[in-house]
Amino acid sequence: MRVEKLRLGDEVLTVSDGPLPIRWIGKRIYGHAFARMNSNCIPVMIKTGAVDDGVPSRDLCVSPLHNVFIDGALIPVGQLVNGTSIVTCAGMDPIAYYHIELPVHSVVLAEDMPAESYIDRGDRAMFLSGTARPAGDLDPATSWTCCAPIVVSGPVVERVRARLAWRAGITPPDIMDRPQSGPLLGKLEWVDHTVVSGWAWLADHPTVPVVLEVVDDGEVIAVALANHFRAALRRAGIGDGHHAFHVELPQRLDPQRTHRLVIRRAADGLPLSGCPLVLPAHRPSSALAGLDLVALVAHADPAEKRWVLDWVEQQAVKLQALLTSQPELREPPPARLQVLTAATERKPRRLKLPKAVTLG
Repeated sequence: MRVEKLRLGDEVLTVSDGPLPIRWIGKRIYGHAFARMNSNCIPVMIKTGAVDDGVPSRDLCVSPLHNVFIDGALIPVGQLVNGTSIVTCAGMDPIAYYHIELPVHSVVLAEDMPAESYIDRGDRAMFLSGTARPAGDLDPATSWTCCAPIVVSGPVVERVRARLAWRAGITPPDIMDRPQSGPLLGKLEWVDHTVVSGWAWLADHPTVPVVLEVVDDGEVIAVALANHFRAALRRAGIGDGHHAFHVELPQRLDPQRTHRLVIRRAADGLPLSGCPLVLPAHRPSSALAGLDLVALVAHADPAEKRWVLDWVEQQAVKLQALLTSQPELREPPPARLQVLTAATERKPRRLKLPKAVTLG
């Protein structure tokens, strides 16, 4: 059954707890223009068969923070993005998320992919709940126990990433047994906070793809295989042209700190031409300068527009509190901030939702 057609009381088959009834359903819908302000809102697609034969049985889209159950652990799917079998859905618009909560935190099968049910980690208020039990029936998150350990990094995650990469053909199991020595030609051509791309070639071993490491301030954050085809490379006499790489980073780089990136040969740490490349930190004001909230929510429904307005007002109150709490910032705020602050001092509006909302 499609997730948007589920109703309260419907029983869902879990991996270890048998059939359990749904006691809460959360719904969140917004446009890509609004979601791109937060990379954790952009869906991740697990392609058919990415994890195992028939797992998932069809392409499955979830949020990057949603945990999937692999090797006895819950792993945020955003940590498993490899750009081939598990990819970011940058162009999806609109984006709709549905969450189901059961009497206990459990693992359900979504397109035959084991994934966690909803557990309240303090974010229940962000959903426009289509159906829900009375609030008193919903236990606080502190009383819940996760059905499996949540692992976001370390050997378990790296082992899973390596297996998925081999399955996707990104890194053949015997790749490190092939020669990786000799002069290294190539260049780091593009880096941003989510993608790294360029090309690499071993003239002494022209048909062997180069295994590369993406290093941020001395820490390896991704492994890439330079085996993508690019016609321009073949025309330039660079082997058969299958020597480009394009890596979607497992986790978006923090834009508020400086990053010193190096792409190097995994076998011996030899860096590519163009390295290191420094991504400077962006001040929050520079990210907000070109932000047009009105345009972002122009096509949203009224409830979504009201939610955004309430959020802006809450942020203004918090910013004003920060300004007044720090002596060095106690100068009179600029006129624009004074107007916005004054607007937030009126009695908060109560968001009125319809008595019944039909999911679909």
